[in-house]
Amino acid sequence: MFKNLLWGALLSCILFSCDPSVQGERETDFTRTVIVYLGRDNNLSGSEENKIESMLKGWDGKNGNLIIYQDSAGNAKLMRASKKNGIGTIETLEEYGDENSANSQTLKRVINDAISLYPADSYGLIMFSHATGWLPEGAYPSLRSFFKDGSSEMELTEMGEALREVNVRFDYLVLELCFSTGIEVAYELKDNVSYILGSSAEILSPGFRDIYARSMNKLFEKDVPLVSFAQESFNQIDAHAEQGYRSGTLSVIKTSELSNLAAFIKANQNRQAETDIAGIQSFDRKTAHTFFDFKDYFSRTMPDEDSRQRLSDLIDNCVLYKASTPTFYEPYEGWFFIRNHSGLTTYIPQNRFPELNEAYKSLKWYKAIN
Repeated sequence: MFKNLLWGALLSCILFSCDPSVQGERETDFTRTVIVYLGRDNNLSGSEENKIESMLKGWDGKNGNLIIYQDSAGNAKLMRASKKNGIGTIETLEEYGDENSANSQTLKRVINDAISLYPADSYGLIMFSHATGWLPEGAYPSLRSFFKDGSSEMELTEMGEALREVNVRFDYLVLELCFSTGIEVAYELKDNVSYILGSSAEILSPGFRDIYARSMNKLFEKDVPLVSFAQESFNQIDAHAEQGYRSGTLSVIKTSELSNLAAFIKANQNRQAETDIAGIQSFDRKTAHTFFDFKDYFSRTMPDEDSRQRLSDLIDNCVLYKASTPTFYEPYEGWFFIRNHSGLTTYIPQNRFPELNEAYKSLKWYKAIN
């Protein structure tokens, strides 16, 4: 009898594994671990609780894991969100005490802890803090770098190094950070992230908070969800009734196309071309600008119309989505018109910024085009 039961069990396993419909179900099973990295040990502290609540509201708890690292003064912790019967809860997985979230080793440890505890078929990363694109810490007074914790800052190159040293490639990176769609940022991270969502200009409060409440589920879908998520985010920005807060720039960048863009610029750019930067679209509200529209600048360095058209095509291959409001922060100090928005920005070396010019040479983007 035992032999008959054994053969029956084996036969059931064989039939089950060979059933095409069952195999199909297995092949379509999909999980994603989304890691949210909240740097709140700065003057943004207090706004993250609402973001977490919004994420819980907008996620049905299916198709993966939502892991949240939150660094507040003296109490950094790793948490897991879950949902049961429509009610969202937060479970603390690790408590780290007082630490610096703007340290690349902290970022690397948090990511490794999350993927070790909750491995999945795919990974997404959301980051929130102060930032000013690629600008290095201390390179120029009053300019911040990529990620801020108290008085400490994490530079873009340090972040890139941390992502290279973890054990996964991220399907996407949502940068709820100001000035985050620079070519310098995208190129530094391209080997470890497939798609990037960010802003050419500042991101005004409350950022993506309300979008999470409606669209968090999109970030767990199998196909890359950033374009529809970005569209919903921009629609909300563009519909803002208050004039100054109807201000935003969003874009989605496909990093696998960036090498082709770099190779073309290296081969075709006229480095002797004199360009009046005062006429180029910029996205920062300072009088001395450091974030310029990528296409507006590089098209002026091309030798002829055919090259400019080819440049435009290559940019379109990289930028899957882009949108901007007509003005930014009108009528507040430093407001500006947005006449050109290609979805990427670039730094233009200037005599007034010798420290930045030198630091720029260390970036992968600079090396790729020179």
